[in-house]
Amino acid sequence: PGDAGVSGDYTSAMRILEQTPDRLVLELRPVALMILCAGLFLLFFVLGFGMRLFLPAIAGLMGMPDMGLSALPRAPGMNLLGYASVIPLLVAVFLIKTRRLSFDRGTGRITIATRGLLGRGETSWPLADLRGASLAASRSHNSGTAYRAMLHLGAETVAVTPYGTGGSGPARTVEAINRWLGPRAADLSGL
Repeated sequence: PGDAGVSGDYTSAMRILEQTPDRLVLELRPVALMILCAGLFLLFFVLGFGMRLFLPAIAGLMGMPDMGLSALPRAPGMNLLGYASVIPLLVAVFLIKTRRLSFDRGTGRITIATRGLLGRGETSWPLADLRGASLAASRSHNSGTAYRAMLHLGAETVAVTPYGTGGSGPARTVEAINRWLGPRAADLSGL
């Protein structure tokens, strides 16, 4: 419920920053999704608002008399397309965040630290509660299956990211966590 699926491998830039027997630090940085949102913003903005500036220049090059902006025919929806440029920006501001997962045997804590345009956040759980990680799948009628990594903490299941991806990133994240956890990782195949 409430899963947002992102097709492609836009969100899976997972890197292992540190991996020792006592500590595992993973960073999930959706760089491609950030670039995609910036590109869509520029495209919609230029098409929506910029065409009202480019049409008079094109008309002048074609030898048409200068009639001013008001005399040019308006393309339906062009201004609406300009206003739609806000949508990718809202996605970038509210959804796209860098996540750093820290598993620390020394402190006995699991921490998910988030960093985005609106600030930072941090949530922690006792490491003793971690049974392992698994993949959760959600199907969409138009984009196929999206996966995301889930942490199983006692009776609670925590999503590593608020969205899924069709790429290999979530599986790599689950594999890295369970490999670090070792034999303590429970068999979560039935979940």
